Amino acid sequence: MTVLLTKKGYEALKKKLAALQKKRAKLVREMELARQEGDLAENFAYHQLREAVTMVTQEIEDLEAKLAQAKVVANGSAGAVSIGSRVTVEVNGQERVIEIVGDGESDPLKGKISYQTPLGKALLGKKAGDKAILETPGGQKEYRVVRVEVIS
Repeated sequence: MTVLLTKKGYEALKKKLAALQKKRAKLVREMELARQEGDLAENFAYHQLREAVTMVTQEIEDLEAKLAQAKVVANGSAGAVSIGSRVTVEVNGQERVIEIVGDGESDPLKGKISYQTPLGKALLGKKAGDKAILETPGGQKEYRVVRVEVIS
């Protein structure tokens, strides 16, 4: 399955992978030192480190798989909403800025939403002046696109 990412998101994942690989190497060194401390059956530090190495290794494998399947999408244009767009919308009389990002890049508290969310899907392809209607449990919500910019 292809994973769509912005260039910024792809670079962030590569950086995270490098940090995890360094962390794993450090944990392995610490585990080797703990192994030398005697009976492994009673060596709590060794078992804790071994578990940590296993968890970090799994994270590394997950990231490597994601990066292997990643397709970096070109930043959107300033014309229509796409992955890599910063969109200013008006909802309930208030303006809000949203970035449309790829798989695994979303952070709603920072205004970054995936193109796969209901709002992301509703906004894709819209231009300034267009309206997107979103069905919510509380009824329909109307989002008016004020401005579309390219994420730098």
